Amino acid sequence: MNFVYLFLLTLAWAGIECLIGGTRLLYSLPAYGLIAIAAVLSIASVRSKRHPPDAFCLWSTLLLGAWILLRAWRSPVEYLAWPDFFMMIGCLMVYLLTALYLTGMAEQTVLIVVLWVIAGAEIWVGMIQFLQDPKYMLFPWLMRPPNYIRASGLYISPNNFAGFLMAVAIVSISLGVWSRWRVWAKLVAFYMALLCLVGVAISGSRGGYFDAIGSLLCFAVGSIYTIQVADPRKFVPVAIAVVVGVAAVVGVAALLMFHSEYLTHRMQTMVAKDVRIYNWEAALDHIRVSPWVGTGAGTHLIYGRMFRRPEIQADPIHAHCDYLELLAEYGIVGAACMALFLIAHVRRGLKSFSDILRRRLIASGLNRSNRFAMQFGALCAVGGLAIHSVVDFDMHIPGNALIFAFLFGVLASPEPTGEPGIFTRGLTPFAKVLLPALGVLMLFRGVPLLPSEYCTNLARVALRDHDFRNTVAYAQLGLGTAPEIAAAPGQNDMLHTLLRKCGPDPKNPNLYFYLGEGNRAIASQMKNFLIASIYCQRADDAFKAGLKVFPQDESMLVRDAEALDMMQNYADAETIFQKAFLLDPKLDVLRTEYEKHLKSEGKVAEAEALARQRAQAATVVVDRDQAPGAGAGL
Repeated sequence: MNFVYLFLLTLAWAGIECLIGGTRLLYSLPAYGLIAIAAVLSIASVRSKRHPPDAFCLWSTLLLGAWILLRAWRSPVEYLAWPDFFMMIGCLMVYLLTALYLTGMAEQTVLIVVLWVIAGAEIWVGMIQFLQDPKYMLFPWLMRPPNYIRASGLYISPNNFAGFLMAVAIVSISLGVWSRWRVWAKLVAFYMALLCLVGVAISGSRGGYFDAIGSLLCFAVGSIYTIQVADPRKFVPVAIAVVVGVAAVVGVAALLMFHSEYLTHRMQTMVAKDVRIYNWEAALDHIRVSPWVGTGAGTHLIYGRMFRRPEIQADPIHAHCDYLELLAEYGIVGAACMALFLIAHVRRGLKSFSDILRRRLIASGLNRSNRFAMQFGALCAVGGLAIHSVVDFDMHIPGNALIFAFLFGVLASPEPTGEPGIFTRGLTPFAKVLLPALGVLMLFRGVPLLPSEYCTNLARVALRDHDFRNTVAYAQLGLGTAPEIAAAPGQNDMLHTLLRKCGPDPKNPNLYFYLGEGNRAIASQMKNFLIASIYCQRADDAFKAGLKVFPQDESMLVRDAEALDMMQNYADAETIFQKAFLLDPKLDVLRTEYEKHLKSEGKVAEAEALARQRAQAATVVVDRDQAPGAGAGL
């Protein structure tokens, strides 16, 4: 069965990486579904006799997973919680498959080769973006943000691209140095590591650079210690070789980067003041709202807006710090569970490092071990992740989270030695039963959301392309309010059948937003006031229905207010604008829209006074950002 698990996991990893790391449910659910099939099939391996994973690792993982799933399930806005909820299930399935069944070096080596292939594709796309076409993406329907110079590969964000490549790079270096592979295989490992480091360089991610420094330092210190213990006579020359090697890698990367003015600037501002600080300040305010249990999964979107600093005008979906976001959404309880998880796996990794070093490397005199290389590489990758997570949100990207779930599973399955304890023997059967149960939950709760998510994406694209009637039709189809298949042009009978079987998603606020915005846009094209008012009323109904699902969605509030202005219902629009100001008081776009509202109502003097106040506030912000030590931004 291991071949089946490897095949399904390979498809899942490849699929989610090709689709911008699975940052939308539409792109992550198919990968979770493939992993869920493997999890369900693991029933056939329940009776297999393998050395069980470390009890502390397994216990801490299940505790963390239980808290994340419970808090996500009880979050105030169900749809905002789904990404964390399903990602946690996906990570648990990958972790348990690795720790319980894919414990052999042969299976883990296959997965490393899969990561090499994916990394090769990432770097190929990244080089095209950096050297030739900044807008290039593997699939034409995926778009990078405008004016992006930095490479992001198959991802949207260069930071997450760098996080993935650095994890693959350090594991490859460890395998190249410490494994018992043949020379040609070691050369391949070193070549892939070099390519990955080049990819990190062209990403321009300062978090990625810190990740690289931390990972390489972990590897250098660990390697020097290994030689000192295994063969003290070689300590001095090997220590010099390791230090020179790491310095050479960093030096060559820096030299190549100096050929790019932009990358040189990114290096020079690695420790400069950064706008991330304003994200962190908002996250600290968010933490104070509910410090013990957090405010729930996905709620940083709400509180990040509420506590935003004027310097941050982009939508604060993430806090740009995994630790702060974890504290804000899952509280001190969640942070304690994560701390136990990390302590358990780092402890197990260090113990395995020491055990294999003393039992096998010293005893055999070969100073090489495949399992040692894999464990050591995974440990260094986790060290790099711990640093990178201070300034970025890698563990909120499903593609990266699934890769690290595999690496943590590697750390939890050390070299089989001795007899497992009573606690381990009792916990392992429970984990083996839990794995297929998680697969069933994903298949019956997560995968059925795919048709409605597909309709959401079709509506989004239609709105982007100013195809407003299809925007409305696709949104209606996803909500289950389309009277017939003809109401959604371009859709086939299969999609309609899937929606009937899987059911619409009336708790998806995006569908209501697209339905309302499509109607509002159609109304704006109408010259007849009465006809326009009919469409505006439809938009108002859709926005109000969406606000019942997601009351704090300022985007729907503002669009609803605009629709009411078009119907000359200024009093209700004023009330809605005031609600929006309470939710996001420092958003410039909101103030601009409010000025338009005042002008529509005939209050021109008040609108001009607000515009002057906004201009003065913007000048203060610009002056503060240009103070000495200010960074270049994200």
